[in-house]
Amino acid sequence: MSYFSRVPVRYPIVIVTALVLATLFLLQAYMHYYVYQDLKDMGEFRWSREAPVPYLNFLFWALLCPLVYSAILRWPFSTRPLGRTLMIHVGLGFLIAAFHEITTSSIYYGILLTMQEFDFSDPKYRSWAYHALVPAIFTRVMEYWLLVGVLVALDNARGHRLEHEQLLKVRNELQVTQLNALKKQLQPHFLFNTLNTVSALMDEHPSDARTVLSRLGQLLRMTLDKTRRDKVSLEHELDHIRNYLDIESIRFRDRLVVEYDVPTGLLQAQVPSMFLQPLVENSIKHGPDATTDSVRIALRAERRDGRLVLIVQDNGKGCGDVHTAMTNGGIGLQNVSERLRLLYGDQGRMQLESPGGNGFVVRIEMPYESLQGTSDQKS
Repeated sequence: MSYFSRVPVRYPIVIVTALVLATLFLLQAYMHYYVYQDLKDMGEFRWSREAPVPYLNFLFWALLCPLVYSAILRWPFSTRPLGRTLMIHVGLGFLIAAFHEITTSSIYYGILLTMQEFDFSDPKYRSWAYHALVPAIFTRVMEYWLLVGVLVALDNARGHRLEHEQLLKVRNELQVTQLNALKKQLQPHFLFNTLNTVSALMDEHPSDARTVLSRLGQLLRMTLDKTRRDKVSLEHELDHIRNYLDIESIRFRDRLVVEYDVPTGLLQAQVPSMFLQPLVENSIKHGPDATTDSVRIALRAERRDGRLVLIVQDNGKGCGDVHTAMTNGGIGLQNVSERLRLLYGDQGRMQLESPGGNGFVVRIEMPYESLQGTSDQKS
């Protein structure tokens, strides 16, 4: 680690802060002269004589800032006993303050000698310089403790920021792990259901069974292609659903009718991968699987107030207690709800209804995002 990197903020910020403070102190000195020059007979204000004082002071503190911060890290105030740490910093404060004052005073007197405004060979000037040294060192000691306080505050803020970033990183890794677990849980789920369909068709309708296997191959290709992706386009997700529903349409013949109402402008919206299938499977479970009547499944999408709304509705066998259906809905519904929570937090919502106990309506809401991942707030 280089010397100038031993600060809790970027070193250019330290330099800029020193320059700003020096400028403010110089302007304050000029305003003091401007207001009181007549009352105190202060003589002429010369910028070339006054400007070096604050700039030497603050820039030299900027140069010493990494040294002071290193001392804070070496002897932190959180250690016990605190008295020993305080004594160490008191001693360091006097040493650093003396080094600062002697160095900057020597540079300043050298500047004055160059401008022929100070004659160090004159006993009167020498005596003034020596007598001014001790009070100036005590002033630098106070500045040292002020700098220590600022650095300790910045270090604490930096520590909290790093802890927060680490917490976010761990939380993100946990969410990724949970999402992967949910996806692995879902893939066998739809695979087993599809294989059961093939088994049911094998004896009576072998040609349909071959068609189902072909569709299953397409489903598996799409599934493997999306294994590492949390979100896909709505168009991609609908293609996946069509393959699945084509399989179910063969199984249930004319008893299953599927309707799609998805505007073209929404096909590039991002949605969680493989999250519509559990909703459609739920419609199949409470539709053709539960009744001999014809069942209509409708998939709709709309955009409202910068949000994407997806609706899966069926007219199959409903449920009088939607809460129980949601709680006991198996992998499918719970999977969708959990993935929405992980991906969108409070911005993702899932609502399950069974109007009059006839059929189910599942409404999903999430922030609208384009295929490139940029949120669009226009409705």
